[in-house]
Amino acid sequence: MNIPYLKLTTRFPGISLLVLILPLLAACAAPQSPYKAYVGEERSSAQLALLKGAFYSRRDWLNRYVDTIRFLSVDGQQIENSGRFDEILVTPGAHEITVYFSWDTGSQRGLAPALVDYASTKGTLSRTFTVNVNAGQLYHVRGNPIFVEDKSRDITGLTHVDFWVEDEYGNMVVSKEQGRYIPEG
Repeated sequence: MNIPYLKLTTRFPGISLLVLILPLLAACAAPQSPYKAYVGEERSSAQLALLKGAFYSRRDWLNRYVDTIRFLSVDGQQIENSGRFDEILVTPGAHEITVYFSWDTGSQRGLAPALVDYASTKGTLSRTFTVNVNAGQLYHVRGNPIFVEDKSRDITGLTHVDFWVEDEYGNMVVSKEQGRYIPEG
């Protein structure tokens, strides 16, 4: 019996290792399922609304960071391991959601110590608001950190964060004013 794969892996043993590792890497890269933020049996996507958190890129003079908007709670129920979920499924109707803006401090190379201290005390900025959603629709939870000097995007110059929600057509469902977070001085 002539099996070409066996000839290839005996000639190039690194290939067999690669063949074994690739499925593991693919599983790690697979997207996380949305968090089920409702009680009861599984429902179809047509019966639920999907809320998605956003990702933002920020740069300083050496590094690039990816800040995120995540969900902390829905209707007073804490989301366990909230950092793992950037999407939640909810039933149609009004829901009180708490979202947070999470700073990516990366490996902290190139960051001044004051910036690292600031980021650790302001690690997450949260805001609770009510959103009314329809079944079968997608909603995007967005955020915009506003800085004293907008060009620098240095988080120590943060004045406030505007959170808002848009439906899949770009219509604002929760306004920036309703979702505004102003850090305490």
